[in-house]
Amino acid sequence: MARGSLRRLLRLLVLGLWLALLRSVAGEQAPGTAPCSRGSSWSADLDKCMDCASCRARPHSDFCLGCAAAPPAPFRLLWPILGGALSLTFVLGLLSGFLVWRRCRRREKFTKETGGEGCPAVALIQ
Repeated sequence: MARGSLRRLLRLLVLGLWLALLRSVAGEQAPGTAPCSRGSSWSADLDKCMDCASCRARPHSDFCLGCAAAPPAPFRLLWPILGGALSLTFVLGLLSGFLVWRRCRRREKFTKETGGEGCPAVALIQ
C-alpha cells in the first residue's frame, strides 16, 4: 500500500517538474509583469512599460534593472561601404571583360588572315 502511494507521489512530482520545465521553455511571464516591446522595461511603480533610453538620465529608476545594456548604435557607414565595394567590383569586372574582348579581337584579326583559330579559352588563361 505504501509503495502505491509513493509511486503516485513520484508521478505527481515528475509531472510538476515537467510542467515547470515546459512553462520556463515557453517563456511565460512571471505574474504581475507585462510584456514590453524591445527597448522598454516594465515599471512596477508606474504599472506601465517605460523606454530604456531614459535610463541614461535616471539610471536608478526601478525599470532600468530590466533593461539590457544600451542597444548598439547603428553602423551608419554600412550602406555606403557596401555600395562602394559593389560598384568597384562591377567596374573592375567591366574593365576586365573589355580588356579580354580587346585582346581576343586583335588575335581574331591576325588568325583570320593566316587561317588559324580565333581566341581559344586556353589563351585567356595564359
